[in-house]
Amino acid sequence: MQALDRLKSLITEVTELVEAMTEEAFTRKPSIEKWSKQEILGHLCDSALNNHRRFVRFLLSDKPIHIQGYTQDDWVRLQGYQDQYQPGEVLTLWRELNRMIVRVMQQAGEADYRKKGILDDGTEVTLEWLFDDYIEHMIHHKKQLEA
Repeated sequence: MQALDRLKSLITEVTELVEAMTEEAFTRKPSIEKWSKQEILGHLCDSALNNHRRFVRFLLSDKPIHIQGYTQDDWVRLQGYQDQYQPGEVLTLWRELNRMIVRVMQQAGEADYRKKGILDDGTEVTLEWLFDDYIEHMIHHKKQLEA
């Protein structure tokens, strides 16, 4: 599947991007209300955690699953990505969580990608849509890391 290959590429691209940054550029907060690049990558760890669980639930269920949202700012704050982690730790966590997602999604067959889920607002989506959305979300934040 194309999205799976894209995720594999993104793991390499983001790793290289972050490893090329200075620690100051990675950890500097543009303002109190804005995330540092380290926190952006931490947010992507939270996204990976939440989406891994969703992907597994899709694969294990024959009925539509409820796809619950999460409070992203609260997760980043509670995890303490800015103050409780070294830059390399956040990168390693992000990379390994996404490698775990690759392994799970390699188990998905065509029929699995058509399985249904229901968002908090009642919108019905498929596993394919959710996985594509996960990739697009990562690409959006990769652009922020590049800036």
